[in-house]
Amino acid sequence: RKDKPEYKRVMITIPNMVNWKFNKVSVSLLTHKGWVEIPLKFTKQFTRYVHESWRVSQELKLRLVGRKVLVWLTFEREVEVESKEGNHISIDVNENNVTVAVFEGFKLKELRRYETGLGRIVMNYSLRREEITKGHSTKDELIKKKLRKLREKERKIDVLRKTVKRVVELARDLKAKVIVGKFSSRSKDKMEGNKTAKLRHRIHQWSVVKLVEMLKTQPIDVAEVSESYTSSINPFNGEKLKKRKQTVERVIKVFNPYLMTGSAHEGGGVKVLKVNARYLESGEVLLERDSIAPLNLVRKVDGRVVVFPSTSPNELRVTVYDPLRGVPVAELEVIKSKEKLRHG
Repeated sequence: RKDKPEYKRVMITIPNMVNWKFNKVSVSLLTHKGWVEIPLKFTKQFTRYVHESWRVSQELKLRLVGRKVLVWLTFEREVEVESKEGNHISIDVNENNVTVAVFEGFKLKELRRYETGLGRIVMNYSLRREEITKGHSTKDELIKKKLRKLREKERKIDVLRKTVKRVVELARDLKAKVIVGKFSSRSKDKMEGNKTAKLRHRIHQWSVVKLVEMLKTQPIDVAEVSESYTSSINPFNGEKLKKRKQTVERVIKVFNPYLMTGSAHEGGGVKVLKVNARYLESGEVLLERDSIAPLNLVRKVDGRVVVFPSTSPNELRVTVYDPLRGVPVAELEVIKSKEKLRHG
């Protein structure tokens, strides 16, 4: 008995509307047998886009699944974006967090850090994939089914989507221009550890590219700036940092009742959030490592060194957020005396 042939679900992309047409109720596609009409299934979201001045973009994506056709339509419309001069939100994407620096009137207002945990998600799923596929072929249907149940991609996209939502809300409230680092084939930092260097690089690359794609679909002004030297310069005095003098690296366990809901919250239960705090030495003070790059991104746009929001450098903090709920869970000190390094 011959095995049944395995059909791959290939995505077909048609870049322009020469070979396809959209008429609100169906999509007509030009094939080798002439024009073929594909009726569309209506949803609330589809109906809203069709009747609210959105237009269909030139690109069409479709995939054959048995006797059905899955169609991806992209809707777009022009939106006027207003931004105030001196209002910036700079974003640096790291392995396990997205750090945001908020500037209003050319002055640093606050630093936020959204704990995405993407690095930990990928590492955990990598171990689970190894366990599932050990001694088996990835072409096996049962193995494929188990791998699909992991839902790694959906979980990663969900975390990034909710992080983007928080950034967009902040940018629209302040009418701020969003600045992101332009990803290059050379990562901004050499990923730590030879054993997992390639995997860490892929995590960073995917996170940056996907986050920028999501931001560009939002009604905000987005600018990409080169990331070169953004992690190696002290944003407060312009001097070069000595990365070899990394003096402190610790994982902080945060117990925060605001992360709990329902009976767990009522019963006094708490959720533990692990925050990785890393510091670099700069003279007599310590700089929280993941906060350096977003401050230097604004320096590239504005051209001047960053000024503390208060007269005392000890009052600058990074507020750590859970992106899924949008609530603050802890505070990290950006600059503090090395003898009195603490966490709020």
